[in-house]
Parts: sequence; structure tokens; C-alpha cells
Amino acid sequence: MKPRFYIFTLVITIFSFTGCIPTRHLAEDEELLVSIKTKGLEHIEPLKIASLYQQQPNRTLLWSTPYLSFYYFGKRFYSPQKIDRRIAKIEAKRDDKIQDAGTDTVKIRRLQTRFEHRVERQQKKKEEGNFFMQLGEPPSIYDSTRMEATMNQIDFYMNGRGYFNHLSSYEKEVHGKKVYITINIAENTPYRYSHINYAIPDTAVLRVVQRTSVRSLLNLNDLYDDQVLTEERDRIYNSLRNNGFYEFAKAYIRFDVDTSYGGNTVRLDVVVDNPENAKNHPLYTLENVYFKTDNDRFGRTRDTIEFNGIKFLSYNHKYSPRILDLKTNLSPGQPYSQIRTTVTQRRLSELDVFQFNNITFTKTEDTTVYKLNAFINAVPTKKFQETAELGLNYSERVPGPFTSLRLRVRNVFGGAENLDFGLRGGYEGQVSLDSRQTVIIRELGADVALSFPTFLLPFGGGRIMSDNNPRTRIYAGYTNVDRDEYHRTNYDLALSYIWQKSRTPAQAPYLQYIFSPINLQVAQVDTVGKNFQRFREYLERFSQGSRSLIESFRPAFISTISFNATYNTNDFTQTRDARLFRLQMEVGGLSQSLGFNPKLGGLNTFQFVKVNPDYRRYIPLGGKRFFVYRVNMGVGNPLFKTDLLPYDKYFFAGGGSSVRAWLVRRLGPGSYATTSIDTVNGAPVVVRDFTPEQPGEVLLEGSMEYRFNMFSFLNGAVFVDAGNVWFLRANPERPGADFAFNRFYKEFAVGTGFGLRFDLSVLILRFDFATKVYDPAALDGNNLIISNFRFWDFFSRNNQSNLTIGIGYPF
Repeated sequence: MKPRFYIFTLVITIFSFTGCIPTRHLAEDEELLVSIKTKGLEHIEPLKIASLYQQQPNRTLLWSTPYLSFYYFGKRFYSPQKIDRRIAKIEAKRDDKIQDAGTDTVKIRRLQTRFEHRVERQQKKKEEGNFFMQLGEPPSIYDSTRMEATMNQIDFYMNGRGYFNHLSSYEKEVHGKKVYITINIAENTPYRYSHINYAIPDTAVLRVVQRTSVRSLLNLNDLYDDQVLTEERDRIYNSLRNNGFYEFAKAYIRFDVDTSYGGNTVRLDVVVDNPENAKNHPLYTLENVYFKTDNDRFGRTRDTIEFNGIKFLSYNHKYSPRILDLKTNLSPGQPYSQIRTTVTQRRLSELDVFQFNNITFTKTEDTTVYKLNAFINAVPTKKFQETAELGLNYSERVPGPFTSLRLRVRNVFGGAENLDFGLRGGYEGQVSLDSRQTVIIRELGADVALSFPTFLLPFGGGRIMSDNNPRTRIYAGYTNVDRDEYHRTNYDLALSYIWQKSRTPAQAPYLQYIFSPINLQVAQVDTVGKNFQRFREYLERFSQGSRSLIESFRPAFISTISFNATYNTNDFTQTRDARLFRLQMEVGGLSQSLGFNPKLGGLNTFQFVKVNPDYRRYIPLGGKRFFVYRVNMGVGNPLFKTDLLPYDKYFFAGGGSSVRAWLVRRLGPGSYATTSIDTVNGAPVVVRDFTPEQPGEVLLEGSMEYRFNMFSFLNGAVFVDAGNVWFLRANPERPGADFAFNRFYKEFAVGTGFGLRFDLSVLILRFDFATKVYDPAALDGNNLIISNFRFWDFFSRNNQSNLTIGIGYPF
């Protein structure tokens, strides 16, 4: 009953604070716009119509307007006169400081800058109001002229989408001083193309348009849409610019639309006019291509190297002409092409050895021919780049500091190779195995990576996948983890081939592939930790007959071949209607099946396969609101009659990017509960033990989030997570830990909660508050445990709720 009482009290508090919908502050002739709804739409998306509103209503929540109430609350303390007096005081202090500075111009400029920032902050507060006014929103006073403008925009939009016979109107309903608008739209039958004709007198232009017509956006029986016409104009323009028509302009392309034939049909003529006083459009080719790789120096002449028809000019040739030629898509004799120009610029920027690059074209001195000289100007970036990062880790109760230092050395061998060095270290809180006290774990690491701008293969490979930004990366790393249970050191060596794919050469890549034929790891475990014996007992208790987990945790040599593919149509801010799909596949120990079975100091070896698909969907709902969901699955299994996986290759659930109500790696397996013996009143009692990590061979988890903007840079979210891990084979000593089709869906752990996300432009700072709803491994059989929720549990040590702090979105 207590959670219901708290929720009821919270709702009553909200209602009493917001005061439903306040209208007492309005003038006598003012009305508050609180709702606009659209009815009658069948094919047009309501969000498209909502974006046309010339006046937005005040946002409502539970039949109230909390944002408007916050605004009025803040307005009680808002005084523009006080701010003006404060500004005058700041300016007077500035003048006195400047007078005291005398003739020191440096100090004067510094004072001016500092006081200007102070004045700007006060001016912003005067314009936007105080904190509560910015948290809220001002009243939306109903304006009939804006409503008429909205209807005009709707009519314009509907006509542009081919609904020329649509009917639109709106109804205004007034309750007290509150206005509710209902917009009625009858789409009626839209107009479709019945005839498409090309009227192009220039035969060279006509040939290009006809040759590329298979990519046309206009088709018979399609709906008329002026936005599609705009996109088709862009397509034709780009096609011509990519086929030698250097001077061509969009203004030459027009569409003649005729709707007079009846039957809701459109007859369309695509017209490309000739230039004024000319019979056709000139077709240009490249005469010379010049490539400069350094800044101009007055009075000095560059040295010239010609390679594959391109003239490379430099005072000191630091970059391999062969590599630059691979990244250059321009050559003498080619027709002018805007897309080749764009691709060249993108390829050069992807090398990360040039600060910026640009390409210009000039006509040759011979005016009797249509020829161009291309000039590629690439300005080198600094050879050494250092970056430092400092922050906090937070996963188990106590946050701990971490830091990382990285150094990039560019163009190491003159072929645009980049060498990266990294150092990292951090501390983090961890619940001790032998008590509920928090102990500190330490992690140190170092790595070095060398990347090449082409594929390094035994038979060459310089031009393989040259359009897909190919890279070869050689990586070596060292990681040392000092935990309460054990000390572990990993040595890694990897060779990876990376390439990307774009929908068009001018667009950012949406597909990335990473193939790593060589992944070698040596894992050394030091068992001197004071709690390793208990950890060993836990692993033995968690074993499956001969498949003892303690074996997977001993020093080992792990060799794998891996392949990763990522499809992503979103951006960094996750604001698009987008999808992400990531597939990770890994096969370990194949070298042993091929007869290569190294024995390195008695290290364990493993043979296994692991597959992990991950799908995410991002759906905008308008008004900075989004619905996002994720499905993450995985299976790992030993191969060739072996019994177990390396410990790091198991799946884990729980934590900030998984089921957030459970601690990191503490969920599962299945409905089996890990227990320990505690003493209560002098008697031994079996209790649930959430301390050990819970590995599994099968992973199934999903999340749903509703994200919304609260105000300014603060966003909110409500979410539901569900998932678990299982083993593939049953173990009588651990009933319910194995995956079974007739019960796995009953063993999903469920958590829910809310989140606060601070959008600081360069990063997203995330606070997620999650509590357990359904625990499939509850000892007393009472799996529905939401009734145990207490709000203050988020800030204490407990097994019901969890606070996660992180950088970026959870998925």
C-alpha cells in the first residue's frame, strides 16, 4: 500500500502546484490556447501538419499545464528593472577598472572581454527570464490571425502534395478562457501523373538525362508532390554536373504542370532550357591536375613530381604520391565531375593528415576549347596531437576517477600512416565478496595502434575497395585489473581490415565492416587476492559437471577470427528517424583444428563460436520527443568437443546499457538464484547473493524508452528493460539456469524507471533511476517485487533499485 500512497501523494502535489490550467493572469480580452487537434487525415502524417502550426499551444500534463505554471511562478521574482540596475552597476565597475588600468592595453582588453560576458549573461536573463521562467514556457495567447496563417500553410502543403481538391476548416471551442482548436481536413482524391515528357533541345543533355532516368524520382501513376519535383531537379542537376557540364545551373530546369485534362491527372513536361544566346551547354574536360601538399612560401618555387598523370607540387615531398594518387579521383582527360571532386575531398579528409583541403577549377587560356585545370590544395595538420580525458566511473555504488592520455603521430612513414599511443587508468567501487562493504578496484592499460590507408595484403591490395575508405590496423594492448577477488593481466595483439559503405559517394557512410583475421590474447591471472579462494568456490559451485568455470578463468592463450558489421542511419544526437543493426561474430581456436596448437607455459586454450546481433530503432514523435527500442541477442558455444568459453567471452546482463535495475553483470542465469548462508539471530539463513558476476552462454534482452525534452538542455526519459542470460545445457545443481523454449519467456527479468539527460552539446550526461518489477529468481516465489520500491533506495545500498550514471545514451 505504501507505493500507492506515495504515488497518490505525488499526483496531489503536482495538481496543487500546477493549479490545473491557470488563466487568472490573462487580460480581459485574452484567451489561452491549450490544444490543437487534427481530424480527417488518412494518408498525410499528422506530424507533418503539426509542423505547420504558426502558434503552438501550451504543453499539458495530466490535464494541467506545468510548464506554464513554472513560468508564472518564476515571473513572481522577475524584475527587469533590477536587472537593468545590475547591468548599470557592472558597467560602472568596468569603467572604473579600465580607468585604473591606465595605458595597459592588454589589461584593458582583458577587462572589456570579462565584463562584456557578465553584461551578456544579464541581458540573456532579462530576455529569457530567470531559471523557473526558462524551465517553463510563456502563455500561448490565442491569435486568430496566426490561426488563419496556419490554415493557409496547410492549404499550401496539401496542394503541394497533390491534394488539390482537399477541404480544410477549423472549429474553435472555448471553455472559460481556454481555447481548443480542431482542424478538419478532407483529403479527397489526389492527383497522379498520367504523362511525363522530356523537352530538352540540347541532345547531349538529353542523352545524359535519358541514361540516368532509371534513377528518376518521377514515375507514372505516382502522386504529384512538389517536394519530389525539387528533389528531381537536384538529381538532374547533379547528373549533368557529374558528366562534364561545369557551367550548368539549376535555373535551366523547370517543370510544366498541366491539370486541365481532368480525372485527377497531371501531365508533366520536364524542360531543360539552353543558355541564352547559345545552342547548347558546353561540355568540359580536365586538361591538368595539380596537387599541392603545403602552404605557399613567398619567393620560393615548389618541386614537381608527376605520377600517373597528376602533378604533385611541394617544397618538401612528405607524402607518398602513390598513396595520394589512390585517394584522388581526378585525372587528366576526364569529363568534369562534381561527384569525383567531392569523393576526392572526402577521401583526403579521411586520411587525417590534412587540416583541410579544397579543389578549384580554372578554364585554360585557350578559349576555343572547353578545358579545365584542377587544383587540389591540401594543408597539412600538425604531426603530433595529444588528448587527455578525466572523468568518473560509476557502476557499483561508489564512483571512481579515471583518466586517459593519447598521442597521435601522423604520416609516420610518409604514406599517411598514423601511429597512436594510449595510456589509461582508473579506480571504481565494487561490492566485496566477503562483506557488503565497498572496496576499490583498479584498472591500468596501455595500447599502441598503427593504421594504414589501404589494405595490406600479401599480394598487394592497394586499390581493393578504394571507394570504401579501406584501412589496415595493427593493434597491441596491455590491461591490468586489480580486483578484490583476483589480479588479471591481458596482452592483446590484433590485425584488422576496416572498410565503409555510403549510399552515395557524397554522403557519410552508413555501413562499416571490420574483419580481424588475427586476434591473439594472453590472459594471466594472479591468485594472490585475499578473496580469490571464495571466488574459486563460487566458480566451482557455478560449474556444470566437467565444464568448470574455474578452468575458463585460469591463465589462457586465446586466438580468434572476428567479423563485425554495423548499419547505422542515425547521427550523434540520435534525432533522426533511424535504425541501427550491429552483428558481431567470433570464432576461437581454429588454429588448433588446423594442427597449430601452441603450448605457451601451460596456458589453457579454447575453441568456440560466438554470435551477437543487436537491433535498435529510433522513432521521432515531434516536439523533441522520441520512442526508442532495442533488441539484443547472443549465443556462445564451445566447439570440437571442448567444454567451456573463456571467461571474457561469456555474455552478461545488468547495468547502464542493459537491464538497468540490476547491477552490472549481476542478472541471471535464468530463474536460478545464487545464494549464500547468513546468520540471523544466531541461526544460519539462506539469503540471495547478488555479489558474484553471472555469466551465460545465451543472451536475450530488450529495452523501450520514451524520450522527451523537459526544458532547454535537460531531457527526460521513462523506460522499461527486460532480459536475462542462460546456459545452453542443464545442470541439476543449478535448476533454471539453462535455456529452455518452454519457459525462457517466463524468466525475463523486468525493470522500469526514469532518466535525466543533460545535453551539454559535446556530450550527454545521463542519470537513470531504475527499480525491479519482476525478478524470475526470487527465493520466496514472489516474483512481482515492484511493491518493494522506495524512492530513497536510489541513494542507498540495496537490491531493489539502482542509480546509473553514464556518458551518452544507453543505446
